[in-house]
Amino acid sequence: MKFTQFNIAMIAAVALASCGRTDADLIDHIPDSTAVVYMPQATRLPAEYVFQRNAGNAEIVYGASYGGPHKPKSDINVQFTVDPGKIPGFNDEFFTRYPIMPAGSFELERKEAAIPTGQVSTSPMNITLYLDKLEGVGGYLLPVTISTGAKMNESLRTTYFLVKALYDENPFPMFDRTNWEVTGISSEETTGEGANNGRAVFALDGNPATFWTTQWKAAKPGPPHHILIDMKETKKLHGFTFTARVTNGTMKATGNPKGIMVEAGTDGLQWPYREEFTLGNTELNTIYLAYPPQARYFKITINTSQGDIYLTHFAELNAF
Repeated sequence: MKFTQFNIAMIAAVALASCGRTDADLIDHIPDSTAVVYMPQATRLPAEYVFQRNAGNAEIVYGASYGGPHKPKSDINVQFTVDPGKIPGFNDEFFTRYPIMPAGSFELERKEAAIPTGQVSTSPMNITLYLDKLEGVGGYLLPVTISTGAKMNESLRTTYFLVKALYDENPFPMFDRTNWEVTGISSEETTGEGANNGRAVFALDGNPATFWTTQWKAAKPGPPHHILIDMKETKKLHGFTFTARVTNGTMKATGNPKGIMVEAGTDGLQWPYREEFTLGNTELNTIYLAYPPQARYFKITINTSQGDIYLTHFAELNAF
């Protein structure tokens, strides 16, 4: 007789039924030594949370659980600690550069809790997040690790909470551009736009009717294009606004920046801060830096423009 998987399953079911055995009987013989304590949140790597800053303080839940054939026969005490030493390993493994949540930006409700006798988890607890202590819109890591006298699942021992706080609207005033100087450009149109247009300085004149455009008359250099600004003083740089070029009340379909790179530094030669963005073809684009640097100089490189044409242009460039 040829046995199929269905035949085998039916024979097993009949055998169990004849013995009167239940599911509980099947695991009764499994030793408690197979049980482990773990953090359920650690199954998400990282456990990412995104908040709006106007929400004020925020909360995320943490705790520990017990997994095994039987419920614990006594209380299991669990300690929770924030372990900054785990961040370099995480960043190396996942090719990220997340910093630790800054001091004062979070508070664990409790650093110790118990999985009670006969239960499978601690009571849920909250980490309070003080979003106003976070700078920029980049992610901050908070590695919370458990320790206990019981056996643990090492791969689920640490939860990497990743917290981001976004702006609903720009809370920062624009920098004064009075003393700003354009110290480098890839090109500018010096003849085709007339005497009072086309040059890089017209992106800083406060007039949205004038603009900087890369060269198009005598030559047609393609991307990447760039503009380099000396703000004349070092300050914390949170982001930029780009006012697009509009003609006769109509948005230019081509040429406004699309794929850009922002670089910032203190000497105009080295750029320790770099970040890429994609801009929409809208009249005003506002971008926030992930981690605001101290900078005197910044460089905007336009790698692609709307319509994917050779030139680029914009009417105004501001920073905050």
